[in-house]
Amino acid sequence: MSESQVDPSARRRALLSNLTSGLALGVSIFALAIGAWQTRLMQGQARASVWPFLSIGYSYSSNTDTNGFLWHVDNNGVGPARIESVTLRLDGKPMKGWTEVLKALGATGPINVSTTSFNGDVIPPSLNRETTINAIRVHQREVATLFKNAVDRFQMEICYCSVYDDCWIAHWQQSKVDAVASCTAAGAEQFED
Repeated sequence: MSESQVDPSARRRALLSNLTSGLALGVSIFALAIGAWQTRLMQGQARASVWPFLSIGYSYSSNTDTNGFLWHVDNNGVGPARIESVTLRLDGKPMKGWTEVLKALGATGPINVSTTSFNGDVIPPSLNRETTINAIRVHQREVATLFKNAVDRFQMEICYCSVYDDCWIAHWQQSKVDAVASCTAAGAEQFED
């Protein structure tokens, strides 16, 4: 049978069948793309639902001998922050601990301070509760003044990660954090708080 002898209705049915199959394939590809987009969107929402946000700051009171200077770390995010590394510099020089900081500031004699170790800890989010960590609490007015006068000379960085291993670096006295691939490179100047 030659092509001219093929029934036109059979040709239309074949063409309609091919068009229907092509349309079904196109709809399937579109549905697959929408599903992939929704999965990516849901992953982003899951990450955002546990996003930690650390801020490093201080409070100072010159008219008291208790809590004169508080160096605090807050997690203002919605998820826990796993502290991976802490670095502290004074005038660009790496500090190894609060004793070295006090000595560099010129504090002498018996010094009344309280410190909190948080390197390697997990700071919960501050949702409906107080979770501020006071890295150092200076009780003496003179030493508190030394810290207050040196505020601009400090640089502290805390590298922390979320439960999804997304990592950031929080900076002393800055309201922004920087996203990083990991915290492994920051370990050279570890601060032993």
